Amino acid sequence: MYDYIDTQEKLEQFVDTISHYDWIAIDTEFIREKTYFSRLCLLQIATTDHLACIDPLAIEDISSLKRILNNPAITKVLHAAHQDQEIFYHLFGKAPAPIFDTQPAASVLGVGDQIGYARLIEEFLGVSLAKTQSRTDWSRRPLSDKQLDYAIDDVRYLREAYPLIRQKLEQQSRLNWLSSDFERYSQAETFEPKPDEMWKRVKGHQRLNPLQLTIVQALAAWRERLAIKKNLPRRWLISDDLILDMALQQPDNEDELKQLRTIKPKQHARYFKDWLKCIHQAQALPEEQRLRLPRFTRPDSKQALLIDLLMLAIRMQAEAHQISASLIASRKKIEKLVLSGETQLPNDWRGAMVNPLIADILAGDACFCVTDGARVVISR
Repeated sequence: MYDYIDTQEKLEQFVDTISHYDWIAIDTEFIREKTYFSRLCLLQIATTDHLACIDPLAIEDISSLKRILNNPAITKVLHAAHQDQEIFYHLFGKAPAPIFDTQPAASVLGVGDQIGYARLIEEFLGVSLAKTQSRTDWSRRPLSDKQLDYAIDDVRYLREAYPLIRQKLEQQSRLNWLSSDFERYSQAETFEPKPDEMWKRVKGHQRLNPLQLTIVQALAAWRERLAIKKNLPRRWLISDDLILDMALQQPDNEDELKQLRTIKPKQHARYFKDWLKCIHQAQALPEEQRLRLPRFTRPDSKQALLIDLLMLAIRMQAEAHQISASLIASRKKIEKLVLSGETQLPNDWRGAMVNPLIADILAGDACFCVTDGARVVISR
């Protein structure tokens, strides 16, 4: 059984009831198709003794939740925490902390990369979850019993899986591996919009010259700020294709704007002056202030061999710890390190796992050997 909380009084009573627990399991149901910010439609919370679905659409003020979400004495257990944390950050101005995310936790136990919730529960509890309500419109009311049952399962089993996952991490001395990852999901900069960086997400920007790229940056930043202000999906304001068209054609006035193939005059006319301003400001920037993509450099033959060597060391360490090598570092990341003159990973659990071995290999104090005609081992 679980509680359905749809009044201010019930919510405050529930918060009082669970405020003394060391940890709680949390999940959210939301929609985002027609807004910039996710709209929270349902919040599920579980403790070892309580289960509840909280209806934020029925409760005028849910700020009493901050007493548990922002309580440093309560660990918030989530699965794939980023979206949930982002919702809480924009609702309350602060992301909950401390948290425990079962998705990366499962990864460092060797149970897949970015494992889904249903597979996590099947792996650790042997329970197969139905997916019958996965496409529910959670904003519609009333919610049916089937919908609520489906939603509460997201924390009903999470509370059972968490102690098992934590125990395995402790047994394998891997609990501290996750600290920096969890802390990142509670930091404001993780969720603050970055309009001036949004040009990187415009499809096709890689082929542009500095002036065109600077125009894309100006238009993408304008779009992001307006999408935030109006709480609308950015694509509703201006498409990537239209941003690219304007960067390539660089129209000088409204008549030239109207000639672009991706323009919809009735829909877009209100923005013409803003777009032209963005274009003209970008054009007025001195050459040295225009945006430039990092120059792509291919590794030379010696660097390519070193990259291969480092990747082999990473794969062997990953195999020894029964985790995926991609969880430690991708080849692209190692390539960037080598091209920058570095050979050591950052000083977190990943670096602690492979940096000493890499240092020994580069110093000639460790080497790869083949045994039994096929098995590669490291000799020190």
